[in-house]
Amino acid sequence: MRRSAPFLMAALTAVALFLAPVPAHADAVTPSFADDLEAQSWLLTDSRGRVLASANADKSMEPASTTKIMTAMVVLDSGVSMDTAYTVPEMPSDWENPQLAGYEAGTTATVRDLLEVMLVYSANDAAQTLAVGLAGSIDAFADLMNQKAHEIGMTATTFKNPSGMEEAGHTSTATDLVTMGRYALDNYPFIARMVRTHEVTVPVNGVDKAFESTDALMPVYPALIGIKTGAVSAGYAFLGAARSDGVTLYSCVLGCPTPWGRFQDTLDLMQWAYARYASLTFAKEGQVLGWRPFAFRFGYMVPVVWDQTVSGPVWPDGGATTYSRVVPASDQLMVPGEQCGASLWTQDGRTVAAGSLSVARAVVRA
Repeated sequence: MRRSAPFLMAALTAVALFLAPVPAHADAVTPSFADDLEAQSWLLTDSRGRVLASANADKSMEPASTTKIMTAMVVLDSGVSMDTAYTVPEMPSDWENPQLAGYEAGTTATVRDLLEVMLVYSANDAAQTLAVGLAGSIDAFADLMNQKAHEIGMTATTFKNPSGMEEAGHTSTATDLVTMGRYALDNYPFIARMVRTHEVTVPVNGVDKAFESTDALMPVYPALIGIKTGAVSAGYAFLGAARSDGVTLYSCVLGCPTPWGRFQDTLDLMQWAYARYASLTFAKEGQVLGWRPFAFRFGYMVPVVWDQTVSGPVWPDGGATTYSRVVPASDQLMVPGEQCGASLWTQDGRTVAAGSLSVARAVVRA
């Protein structure tokens, strides 16, 4: 028996305790303030789509201008050059209080400018121009939108127009809209960048014009990373995403009676969720994981230790936290100071933490 064996066994026992799967807890997932939220329908999920809290999330509602995220995806999927110029068509005469950039019919604007003012300022005339320019008609463009919706798993959505203006049958759900938002941020860097942009300046009718974002939550909540506002007579909407401590959350609130209510609901849900994530320590700096043969002297051993303390956020209702680890073989000769392994902790497929291992400079006779 090596003289270091008692210490080795104690160290390995401690490591086992740190690395054992973390059991799920049966805590309630409904926020205590749920009844105070304005939204008629709302949903909060993690980055993999696991529901953290919800109410009426599958209720058919008007998506309003969150629709424009799908419009942007369809345009970007088409491969059309950002420098392509589209002619502005006549806008519908029956629109009520539309959000407009002010393009005059017959003028032109580039795809890039139209996308930017649509995503940042929620300009309906920009959305209309993109749709007609790309597909030739609103109906043809709506067909492309619905094809894309089906492709990404939006099972309860029908798009009738590219802007989200009220129209019979133009409906979605909080569940589908979160699916859309998560897909957009994961797969379209242009969209992800624009929905975090506070202001854009684009030429309108030959004159440069500045447009501020309709997202009033972004300046006051640093964790927010987008993504889109909406407003119809049935209520205000917000499709949101936030990132803090390596955790990304997605939310959607629909049918809020006040403009700020959609943002307050989103803020309350995000902050509630981040407060529930528990920071667990999986390994401690200098903690011995095991011993390996010393490369420069037969009969001596060197310890393999964690380079840093490894911690990460774990959702209490999210199931076991598991790990995968790469370490040197038990008979591999090791040199003090060299890195020799790593470990990755995950919960429900989400990366929770990662850490590296190295060979410490202590040497012990076997």
